[in-house]
Amino acid sequence: MRDRQEHWANKVEHTSVLGIRVLFALYRVLGRLPFCFALAPVVFSIWASDSAARKASGEYLQKAYRYGLLSKAPGAFTSLKHMYRFAETILDKMLAVWAEDYAEKLTIENESLMTERLNAGQGAVVLTSHMGCVEALMHHGSMHKVPAIALVHSANTERFTKMVEGTQALRRIEFWEVTELNPARMIELQAKCDAGYFVFIAGDRVPIHSEATVRVPFLGEEASFPTGGVILAHILKLPLLSMTCWRESHAPLTHRKETNGYRVRFAMLAQSVSLSRKNRQKDCAGIVARYVAELELGLKKSPFDWFNFYRFWN
Repeated sequence: MRDRQEHWANKVEHTSVLGIRVLFALYRVLGRLPFCFALAPVVFSIWASDSAARKASGEYLQKAYRYGLLSKAPGAFTSLKHMYRFAETILDKMLAVWAEDYAEKLTIENESLMTERLNAGQGAVVLTSHMGCVEALMHHGSMHKVPAIALVHSANTERFTKMVEGTQALRRIEFWEVTELNPARMIELQAKCDAGYFVFIAGDRVPIHSEATVRVPFLGEEASFPTGGVILAHILKLPLLSMTCWRESHAPLTHRKETNGYRVRFAMLAQSVSLSRKNRQKDCAGIVARYVAELELGLKKSPFDWFNFYRFWN
């Protein structure tokens, strides 16, 4: 495993809850344009001071360019554009979580993969990614009473996670700490899944205290991906889906009520997951490769929407 000092979970949390609330209040009073102006110096200061995140962004953008996702070679300030895109997306996250009048603008591909199981009272494990605005989909699912458990690692975003958990918009989603999945907790999780719950877990961040990873090609070069979601679907005897999300349309800066539009895509990775003892790594790698293909498909549509600011190919 990579050195723990370089692990994504050990990065200093830049997110200030007070700062987010101030920026959100600015948007609610004055609109999107003043919000974006106020955001610019904040992003620049983080970009200038966090060399690790800046280099990680540059590494990703270089690979994206060589893979054909970018039309121009990334320059010195392309990573600043990448970080600004992430910071701007935080507004969409805040709206999905806090705004009582929020109406998400979503186009959902293959939604029947979810609705058919929901109508039948059956759940699934869903591999998510750090693309786009997942909170918009969470808001959508919560409003439609989708029984869901989000497995999160909140060590480096504890304040933000607690802030999200306490909101009315996402009140129907249960947030479980992924590092606390002990045997007793797994029994409880199995009972929830038997009752039709969907389990959402990130598929593009390596585990904290585990070697449960496989290396598969991603943007032309092998990278480590977690197998936790695959193993979870195997244990719970549930189908395994992927969910990717990217920005599809931009809200005009002068329109206060209009939101950015996002496309969400679901895909079936495995109707059932059966891992053999002898070939477990190979079996996992095959399924993870299908997940990565979905990730690359989304990045082809919107390469600046992937927000993993650490050395992914380390």
